Amino acid sequence: MIELAGIGHVLLRVADEGASKRFYRDVLGFRVAEQDPEHGGVFMTLGDGFHVLDITQHPSPGTARRPERGELGLVHIAFKVGSYAALREAYTHLRENGVEVQRAIDHVCQRSIYFTDPDGNGLEIYYEMPNALALFPNGRGDEDERLPLSGPGDPLPAWLTEEWPGPAAMAKVERLRQQTAPAAAE
Repeated sequence: MIELAGIGHVLLRVADEGASKRFYRDVLGFRVAEQDPEHGGVFMTLGDGFHVLDITQHPSPGTARRPERGELGLVHIAFKVGSYAALREAYTHLRENGVEVQRAIDHVCQRSIYFTDPDGNGLEIYYEMPNALALFPNGRGDEDERLPLSGPGDPLPAWLTEEWPGPAAMAKVERLRQQTAPAAAE
């Protein structure tokens, strides 16, 4: 068996390398680790690793097909934040930068916001409950719930202003654990 250490990086072929670089740098907070004008490509990082994201210019973007929902291939790239407050700040920052949040989902053990980059590539930012794997050793069930969004100039939706996971979320966790406990005991 191969023992992978993690996902190293994602390579995106883009229509406008400059616009994508600005989006990932200025909106999502990536840092440019290296740019290679001779061979093409921008290597971007989120921290100590050399690169997490490579961006390369498509040779003929005018005729290239954009990603479409429902097709085979990459659906989205997900970025995890370290706190629920950081998810709230991400939602606000995206709106302030003119990025349309397409949907928000409560996945029981995490809450996620979904949007796209300038080329239509799907992106997700999420916050996961602490100890999610221990809380859901047998899975979390299929109890996803769509969360309401707010429009430009509107206040944040109520789900983003609450403390999460709060008592209601933890009650749902306990209910799901009790549903799977009898099966594990047999």
